Amino acid sequence: MNERGQLLPENLPLDSTLARALSRDKRECREAVRLLGVMQHAGRIEAGIYLMGLLAGAPDDWEWRTAIAEALHGFDNDGCARLLFGELRTVKGSNTTRRYRDAVLKSLATLPAGLTSAGFEAMLEDPTCSQRTRDKVRCILDGVDGR
Repeated sequence: MNERGQLLPENLPLDSTLARALSRDKRECREAVRLLGVMQHAGRIEAGIYLMGLLAGAPDDWEWRTAIAEALHGFDNDGCARLLFGELRTVKGSNTTRRYRDAVLKSLATLPAGLTSAGFEAMLEDPTCSQRTRDKVRCILDGVDGR
């Protein structure tokens, strides 16, 4: 805490938060993932790396995967960009996965162009990429909110 009584995410304990992220209680897991996201926004690189590992090993629980993808928002890391683009290549679009894929795109949109432009350009040229996804990518590249 600082002198005004505010919690400082950069000083929060990581070990207990990591343990909570692996809990069997879904609510506890989501809260821990959100906290890890706050920690990585505050500069705790290790929190972002842990979130990447959670996503890489996550089951096909789209609500859980969406929470992790949202927590990676703004994690300025080359490995994170590669992981998120990999998710878009492997998780096929459907009504079930749409919210998850949108969360991945939104997280990618927060990363620097140097990390994402080649991946977005590849998506535009990929014939297996849906027209809807290509439209969303064009909006990201044009700086337009495509919601």
